Formats: sequence, structure tokens, C-alpha cells
Amino acid sequence: MRLVYYRKSVPNFGDDLNAALWPALMPGLFEEGAGDAAFVGIGTIIGMPLPGEGALHVFSSGAGYDRLENWQGRDVRWWCVRGPLSARLLGLAPEAALSDGAILTPLAPGFPRRASGGRETLVIPHFQTIAHPGWPEVAELGGFGLVDPRGEPAEIVARIAGAGLVLTESLHGAIIADTYGVPWMAFATSRNFGPTKWVDWRQSLGEDFSFTVVPPPDALHLLEFGRAPWPLGSVVTMYAEAAMAAFSDRVAPPPPPRRALRARLKEVAKSSWLARRLLGCSPARTAAALTRLAVTGAPAASSPALRAEIQARMMGRLHALAA
Repeated sequence: MRLVYYRKSVPNFGDDLNAALWPALMPGLFEEGAGDAAFVGIGTIIGMPLPGEGALHVFSSGAGYDRLENWQGRDVRWWCVRGPLSARLLGLAPEAALSDGAILTPLAPGFPRRASGGRETLVIPHFQTIAHPGWPEVAELGGFGLVDPRGEPAEIVARIAGAGLVLTESLHGAIIADTYGVPWMAFATSRNFGPTKWVDWRQSLGEDFSFTVVPPPDALHLLEFGRAPWPLGSVVTMYAEAAMAAFSDRVAPPPPPRRALRARLKEVAKSSWLARRLLGCSPARTAAALTRLAVTGAPAASSPALRAEIQARMMGRLHALAA
């Protein structure tokens, strides 16, 4: 089968985990360019435009970024999806919702089997957030370990499994931390934060989802994606209906004139140091917000027994697919 996941010129360890995890769990099942059948794995990729006419075997993928109508007319076989929101959006039975496939990481050769009980507090920005300036300064000011989500999946997983606390804007930073039982808390820095996929995953574990809004260290990210639609410093708890509404907003493109005007204003502001400075962003401000979060926030955790049950059920479905 072809292994299909989100691939761009900028790496992202959550997406790139596909290439390391699935062949390790099922050697011999995957071959680049083999046949027409495609294994659609980890990622918010349901509805993502895909070439070819063969069957799509969806395994733990989630909805959240793309119009679901993009796959109309395709032969899609739903082995499992990320969570109950994805199942609901697709009209699937509740048992189709298992969890994100990254929950299987401790079972795969080449990855840690368990957490190592470290004490370091890690900060993991979104892979697009970290492309903008200021994050090394944030880590230094706050005494944090900085994880670049554009790195190698095995190295990032090992570092998370060895942490004491994870502050993450990266969804898979949270998923890996939770999978290994490492306490974690989510934060958002801009409108680019996609709550639908987070709620979908958390509900697969029977948990609510909350995150804290913090300022980015540089205004370029705000100019790129816009301010988060929640007040700075607020702790937001997102429930299913709000997450479903966020999905509808995400897949509805803005009118072309508004999009063109926003792009022009963005380019002007990016070239102006003063315009960026007036937006009030700095590494010191971000470091202070993350320090408050680390000290006063409530770390999330899911049930170890439920995770083990999901891992067993997911492996059963993976073996059935392979057969």
C-alpha cells in the first residue's frame, strides 16, 4: 500500500511520524508507489486532495482542515478515525472513533517504551509558529527546553517522554506527552490554532479540552494568521458544538476581495518594524505568560487503562487491515 500523509517542504514531526511508525508496526505492508490502494494515517487530513483512483484506507485520521466533499466519489474504507467529532462529521457509527494513531508510538520499535521521569519543562510551538523570531529567547528567559516540531520524530518523541511537563501549541506534542503519561498543557498564540482537531482527540479519551491564550514573541505570526479570537491570558474550554462551528468557519473561504485586502495589509505591516512593535509582542512577554501557565495551570492527563484499551483495539484493526 501507499502510505499517505501531509507532506510539505517544511517538516512537521506529527505528520512525519507516519513514515516511522506504521512501517515499524507493520513491516512489509507499505511500499512507496505500490499499487493503487492508499493507507491514510495520522493527521488532520480527511478531505485532503489526493491523486489516484484507488481505495483510501483511513486509519486514525481526523477531519478539521479540508472540505469533506473533496472525497465524494472515492472508494473510502473507514477503519478508524481520530475521534467522535470526525465520526459525527462523516456520518460514521460511534465505534469508528478510536483515537489518534500516535497513541501506538510506545509499541513501535525505535521509540521509548515508557516515560523516563525527567524534570525539564518543554515548550513546543506549532510548526508554523516557530518559523517566526523569538522562540530561543523565550526558552532562555523562562528556563524552558525548546522543541522544534520540524525535527526528527524519534528524537522529539524521546525528548517528550523524558520531560516533566510539556507546554505545547503542537497537537502531537500533546498527544505524545499524554501517551507517555507526561503532564501537559496547551497554549494558542494566534488564529492559526485549530481547536476542532484538539477536541476531537480529547473526546476520544473521554476528556474535555482547555487551552490558554498567550502572545507570540513576534508580531509576524499575528500578521500571518491574525489574533486569536479569545482574550490574551484567558483559559478557554472548548466543547463539541463550538469545535464543530470552528470547523465550518475553517472550511468556508473568505470572500476574494477581503482576502486580497488582508494580504496587502499584511505585506505592508511585515515590512514595517514599527508596525510590528506596536502590536506589543516580545519574547519577554511570551516567557512570562508561559511561566505563569507552568506554575498555575492545571496539567491534563488521560486514563492509562483507557489508553491501553485503545491501543489494543487499534492494533486489532491494524492487523485486520493488513490481513
